[in-house]
Amino acid sequence: MAFLHNHLVRKILLSVILAWGSLSFYYASTSDFFLFYVILVVATLGMILIWYEVAPIFILLLLSFTSAFAFNTFLFQLNIPLWLIMVGILIIFGYLFTYTEQKIGILGNKRLIFLLLFAIIILETFLALTYFLINPIGQSLIIATICYLLVGYCYTIIAKHTDNRFTTYILLSVLAIFLILASASWGGIVW
Repeated sequence: MAFLHNHLVRKILLSVILAWGSLSFYYASTSDFFLFYVILVVATLGMILIWYEVAPIFILLLLSFTSAFAFNTFLFQLNIPLWLIMVGILIIFGYLFTYTEQKIGILGNKRLIFLLLFAIIILETFLALTYFLINPIGQSLIIATICYLLVGYCYTIIAKHTDNRFTTYILLSVLAIFLILASASWGGIVW
């Protein structure tokens, strides 16, 4: 696990995750290239932020969004078995939590417990959202919002930073999820 603390390896892994998630938009949106170009511009900004190691929360949200969309694409368009998607979610989001933990600084004896908890909560959220006929972009935004809420919990409660309150993270997350669900297309999976 020591190689995950190496700055160059971390930058390369985050870049690969971002490229993989961004290319899933190209694969999924064969007729609407506007969305792909928007994601391409945001992913380029994310790549710059990864290599300069700034804005870790933005990087986490971007990687969560693109990874969740990629897993949706793999599940619904490529018909990859669900167990393989579940293992992938545990690995990718576990690593994203490790990256965030390195930036926040959680105590060593609690690290593994919260790593597993973070990955399992994201996995359960992904599985619960697959039962709803919401646009995959909406599902991915909800997963990114849950990641934001969990990072807020880790930052304010576990790492005991006093510059922010956890209620702020809760209110923003609830508002974002409400807006996503209110504006979602509920008619079926629309790519």
